[in-house]
Amino acid sequence: MSLRGLAAMFVAPERNFVQTLRGVPGPQGRYGRVEGRNLRYAAISALGLACVPATDQTRVLDGLTALDLATEVAQQAVTATDPGAVALAAWSAAEVGTTGDAALFSRLRTWLDSGRPLPTVDVAWMVTAAVAARGLGAAAGADGLADDVAAVAAVGRARLLEAQGPTGVFPHALPASSLGRLRAHVGCFADQVYPIQALARLAAADGDPVAMDAANRCAAAICAVQGSAGQWWWHYDARDGSVVERFPVYSVHQHAMAPMALFDLAECGGDDHTDEVLKGLDWLRTHPEVGAELLDDDLGVVWRKVGRRERAKAARKLAAVTTSVRRGWHLPGVDRVMPATVVDRECRPYELGWLLYAWHSAPRADRLSVPDQEDHSLRLVPAQPRRTERLFGMPVDAMTLTEVVGRCDAAVRHQRPVQIGVLNAAKVVRLRSDALLRNSLLQCEVMVADGQSVVWASRLLGRPLPERVAGIDLFEALLALADRDRRKVYLLGARPEVVAEVARVVEQRYPRAMVVGSRDGYFTDAQAPEVAESIRRSGADMLFLGMVSPKKEIFIGTYGQSLDVPVVHGVGGSFDVLAGVTDRAPLAWQRAGMEWAYRLKQEPRRLARRYLTTNTAFLALTIQERVRPTLPYAAAPTAEQELRSVS
Repeated sequence: MSLRGLAAMFVAPERNFVQTLRGVPGPQGRYGRVEGRNLRYAAISALGLACVPATDQTRVLDGLTALDLATEVAQQAVTATDPGAVALAAWSAAEVGTTGDAALFSRLRTWLDSGRPLPTVDVAWMVTAAVAARGLGAAAGADGLADDVAAVAAVGRARLLEAQGPTGVFPHALPASSLGRLRAHVGCFADQVYPIQALARLAAADGDPVAMDAANRCAAAICAVQGSAGQWWWHYDARDGSVVERFPVYSVHQHAMAPMALFDLAECGGDDHTDEVLKGLDWLRTHPEVGAELLDDDLGVVWRKVGRRERAKAARKLAAVTTSVRRGWHLPGVDRVMPATVVDRECRPYELGWLLYAWHSAPRADRLSVPDQEDHSLRLVPAQPRRTERLFGMPVDAMTLTEVVGRCDAAVRHQRPVQIGVLNAAKVVRLRSDALLRNSLLQCEVMVADGQSVVWASRLLGRPLPERVAGIDLFEALLALADRDRRKVYLLGARPEVVAEVARVVEQRYPRAMVVGSRDGYFTDAQAPEVAESIRRSGADMLFLGMVSPKKEIFIGTYGQSLDVPVVHGVGGSFDVLAGVTDRAPLAWQRAGMEWAYRLKQEPRRLARRYLTTNTAFLALTIQERVRPTLPYAAAPTAEQELRSVS
């Protein structure tokens, strides 16, 4: 969705991005109207797009790459008068282009050395740019680049730390007094996350405990006052860390800026705030303030914010005044008179650029020199205690998609095999009579709910699972992981022409993922050992099986341990979807848990009888489970285990 949205906001002739895409009502429904130009947003978009495959970059940028865009932004920034734009241009040039731009860092040093008041965000970006540019070469005329980079990092660090409040919160400008008495104490959410990111990276690069402590204190402060539905509030009091004004809640804070900064902090050796990140992300789904959807898949955007019904930012101005008089003092009745019920239907390119960067960028610690620290592996989700729920006699992991991907990432990095099993309504019904299916599922290291019906049943039974982990969503997320880390994948299943098309699609969409083998799923039991040996010899990091149940579970259960593949995932009919043979249900159908109904709509004759009998049986089993839970199933010993017991 983000790639489509960015493509709509890119201005190819100018090699720049627009300021805003505004949702405007029209005779055929809402359409996107683009307005203005913004160099800052172009730099951020370059950072985000650099994290996705080159084919996606050129599709968004009309034939250009993220490197082309970063180079163009740096050239335009040489004459820019906005310190923030220059800092972002220097950052993207260093990180995307791996070149320090001497002219940009010279200008940043001049601004910092002048002592003039600067926005906190701009200074944080300067520090981040300086960390990215250390040790890099430079363009022509680079004399003094290293000195400028070191000075920007040192002076920027000093100015940030000098202004930080006692609880860790930063004001809106450096120095804060430059804003006047009524605003000196107020800092917005952006004034917190960008310093967290900058100081965490600086601490990792220099082994700087003071910078790390400052980043940790700021992160702890904003997490301590996070809203009950995961809201990251807008304005904070730098004197005591309290919330000055809650609204608007910006979507980009929830899905991109908080994850980006807090994951950077953890990856650089700081505190882990994954729970708060996931809680904040969930606000995009719940957003209790409004009933309207914030994700518009048709236009490829996330609507900008949920705000108050107010004029001229009245609530924020009142809150700044009252809290300047007395800390924590708010005018009563503001929420009633100016409720937060308005969706701002606009989207800006940086919101989608940061989204890509937050969730797809390489780990910070892998790019930095961290003294006395050996393990710099990326943790998409830092390790959490494993929680399982017993449902229909099976142990089901209470994991999100992100957590499963994180587990798979660790499995590949450390060569610790993980087999993934998925449970849906049809399998629950079949478990009662199919011992082979039962045994193969019980041997899986990770078991997740692939069917929304299982998630609903878990809540009804008082053993709730956090979300559905759809097989195809996990399949595509793991392909993206393979693309990021240049991992080897093996494709097994479907008809010969389908698996060949899947291999072609993977090579096109995920060019850095290496398809080291593929085979159709129409092989006999006698041929299965030969297929398993072919997989083992391929050296694959990930095996995807596009076969029907229970054939894929039985193959995994029989040969999984001997394949020497860290990640094994049965994706079922996902091969047909990726190859374009069948269409996946629209997002609205998926969210409503009606993906099965969409498949039924596509193939009514083949699926009607099966869905009718299976869904009826599953409903009956759920009612029975509520009254008398199924006793836990026990896995039958494998041949290897039986051999050991005899010996």
